[in-house]
Amino acid sequence: MADNKDDTIVDDVTKTNTEEDTTAIEKTQEQRDSEMVAKLVAERIEKELAPIKSKLDKAYQQRDETLAKLAEFERKEKEARMKLLEDEGKHKEVYELRLAEEKAANEALRRQNTELSRDVSVRDAISGLPFRSAKSQDMAFKEITNNLVQNEQGMWVHRSGISIREYCNAFSKDEENSFLFKPKTNSGSGAPASNSGNSKPGAEKPTSLFKMPQAEVLKLAAEGKLKGQTPQI
Repeated sequence: MADNKDDTIVDDVTKTNTEEDTTAIEKTQEQRDSEMVAKLVAERIEKELAPIKSKLDKAYQQRDETLAKLAEFERKEKEARMKLLEDEGKHKEVYELRLAEEKAANEALRRQNTELSRDVSVRDAISGLPFRSAKSQDMAFKEITNNLVQNEQGMWVHRSGISIREYCNAFSKDEENSFLFKPKTNSGSGAPASNSGNSKPGAEKPTSLFKMPQAEVLKLAAEGKLKGQTPQI
């Protein structure tokens, strides 16, 4: 009788282990399917955006060529005007024009150096993020730089007042930008990613700025609720 009882216990334990193994395999397969779907969606989006990006690149190239021709025309026009003034003996006016031109060139150089420092800061902040591809990184770079401004100290920050690195972290955690990044890998243990099923509604609302979606960060910034933010008049 004791042997039969022991055999029953062994069978129950074996059955339980088998069920656990089966559940773990099923969860692992679900995770793989989820990652595959995310990958296919990202590839589809990138493929559909490729023609648009190509057209934009051509438009930007044509714009740059037009601006270059316009700048060359203006340069020749200025030189002709200065030569005419010199021929007329108006040397003071020529001097003032050349001085204004030099100031404009210095200002353009200063602006270029400032924008270069901004670009370097953004590249450094996003260098460790898991982008899907170089194109995805370029898209993120353009989106991020378009939302930066200089504060009163001359430092580049997000429009809300947070630093470049804080904004890049918020940008990477925003679900709307998830298609730019690689799917999050799982340890494969089959354990649930979170215990949200046992939590009360609203209990897991992120309180850290780094965990908030970009849209929520911007909303808080607009309301002047970010810590250390200078109220905007």
